[in-house]
Amino acid sequence: MRRVRCGWLLAISLAVLTTGCWDRTEIEERGFVVGAGIDLAEDEEAEKGQYVLTFQFVIPGGLQAKEGGSKNGSRNAAYFNLSSSANTMFTAARDMSYLTSRSPYLQHLRMILISEEMAASGDLANELDLFLRDHEMRRATKIMVTEGEARKLLETNPKNEKLPVMYFESTALNPTKSSRIYPPTSIGDVQGFTLSKSSFALPVIRKMNDEVSVSGAALFDGSQKLKGFLDDDETSGLNVLRGTAQDGVLEFHLNEHFMAYEIKGLRRTIQADVSNPERIRFTIRLEMEGNVGETQEGIDLLHPGQLAEIEERTAERLTRLTSRTLNKVQQEYGVDVLGLREYLNRRHHAVWEGIKDDWEQGERYFIRCDIVVDVRTKVRIVGSTLETN
Repeated sequence: MRRVRCGWLLAISLAVLTTGCWDRTEIEERGFVVGAGIDLAEDEEAEKGQYVLTFQFVIPGGLQAKEGGSKNGSRNAAYFNLSSSANTMFTAARDMSYLTSRSPYLQHLRMILISEEMAASGDLANELDLFLRDHEMRRATKIMVTEGEARKLLETNPKNEKLPVMYFESTALNPTKSSRIYPPTSIGDVQGFTLSKSSFALPVIRKMNDEVSVSGAALFDGSQKLKGFLDDDETSGLNVLRGTAQDGVLEFHLNEHFMAYEIKGLRRTIQADVSNPERIRFTIRLEMEGNVGETQEGIDLLHPGQLAEIEERTAERLTRLTSRTLNKVQQEYGVDVLGLREYLNRRHHAVWEGIKDDWEQGERYFIRCDIVVDVRTKVRIVGSTLETN
């Protein structure tokens, strides 16, 4: 009897251990989504719902093809796009299951594109609710605002990438080479800004034929309302003020000729006089170092006076750049995307607790505060030659 019982126990154990997952979906049945675009529905589409959700699906066989095409409909295509209209993102995503043999799978979603019109609707939190709530989603998924329709951008046919979304992502990672690109922002970051009711910025991407340009920034207030945009120079100034511009180029005139200063490092420090909480005085100190990238005039780069003049001109250019950005974000839009609220919360917490509800709303102490920028620049390297003309 003991042997019989042990046999039954062993049989039951093996049955439990070898049982498969009842809700498992085979990998061949999944539709891997790498990109999403969100637009406002118009005309006939609006009859089905207010939003148009577009998914970019990967075709694995197309990724392995040596040539061919990333165009929709081509034999060796690496992707295809599907769009669906609905009043909720969840319904739009589910409706795509009727349009393709493979149900959408979001675990590999790399980027969400939101059209400018969609962003201006002031409904950003609701637009992203599906992606924040879905258990398949990753919080590192990047978000960008598109100039024009997001779905049109997903139709871009890049020359050096098979997937448009991968092309967008690699282009957006170039802030290390250009200070005009706002650093990538993830959906997790946006949720944090939303919950803390903080203002924030998102990178802007636009289509140019079959290429894209990533430059500029879209500014949102604490209620996720789109307040406006910064152009290339203003975005560069914002990156400098935030201390994130560790690389890039500054152009200015020296003796009526252009000179290019290559940014190779930036250190930002903030101090605040909070004796009057209703009119705080901030001092932002910027210490920048860089190289002479190009000079269009024959000058003596070993002369201390000449180097001092280059540093002075660079500081003047940087001051004009940051002043223009400050005027835009503080006086015109009234959004603290400079990181000042975080500084106050960390260094002057008691003061911050007393004014946080009136920082950008109510009394709007942010637009009243004085912000002084102290710029210092240094030339480290003049290049591998002293004379080129």
